[in-house]
Amino acid sequence: MKAFSVLMLAHFLGDYYFQPQCLAERKSRGIGWVLVHAAVYAAVLAASLLILGGGYIRAVSVCAVTHCAIDVVKQLILNAGARRGSLTVRADKLAFCVDQALHIAIMLCSSAYVTKRLSVEVPPFMAEAGALLGGRFKGDMYVFISYAAIALGVMKPANVFIKKLLATEKPKNTAQEQENALQQHSLPKRTGQLIGSLERLLITALLALRQYSAIAIVFTAKSIARFRQLEDREFAEYYITGTLLSVVTAIALYGLISLFGTV
Repeated sequence: MKAFSVLMLAHFLGDYYFQPQCLAERKSRGIGWVLVHAAVYAAVLAASLLILGGGYIRAVSVCAVTHCAIDVVKQLILNAGARRGSLTVRADKLAFCVDQALHIAIMLCSSAYVTKRLSVEVPPFMAEAGALLGGRFKGDMYVFISYAAIALGVMKPANVFIKKLLATEKPKNTAQEQENALQQHSLPKRTGQLIGSLERLLITALLALRQYSAIAIVFTAKSIARFRQLEDREFAEYYITGTLLSVVTAIALYGLISLFGTV
């Protein structure tokens, strides 16, 4: 379904790349900031009609309205928990996972409904753009969009997802251990995220090329770089969990868009 690929691309853009950290933090201060985010998200979805065609306005409208409603309800629940002092990291992690699962399920159902029930013409320029691509993307511009959605998804969205899931699994270093880590010139946080993004991009490229066995090389190379730190059992467990989660996230996203998108 080409609609699912386009909606996923719009989702990643609107929910992550066009939502800076300052806006994400301000949403806890009031519902007004949630509505600001919802308006930006709706604008990105509306722009997707340019490459989907006007016939998909129902699917886009449903996704925009439900996204706003889900985000408002989630933020009200989180704010209520914060006021009661019962909001925990685990609760925040669960809220994030449920929130994203609902968004993706609604996009999938909306895409399936329009594809099955309506006959929508592809915008002429999309067919022309597909012809320019030639055989690299099977002459279909929507295949290119699918790969673009995967590439964007395995970067910032995957980093946020993995960070949320591992929030309760971090090794509890002592102050002295943290100081020693700084003295040993540990990698900055952004560098670690960049490495993770490149790792997942490489994995998805190998999946696209059907070089499945080569994925093990990525895991091995990363482990060699951390060889000495793996002597610490607590760190080793955290590292292996994070690395496997990163690999699974890349494979899952590629599989999701391959099954329901246009790859």
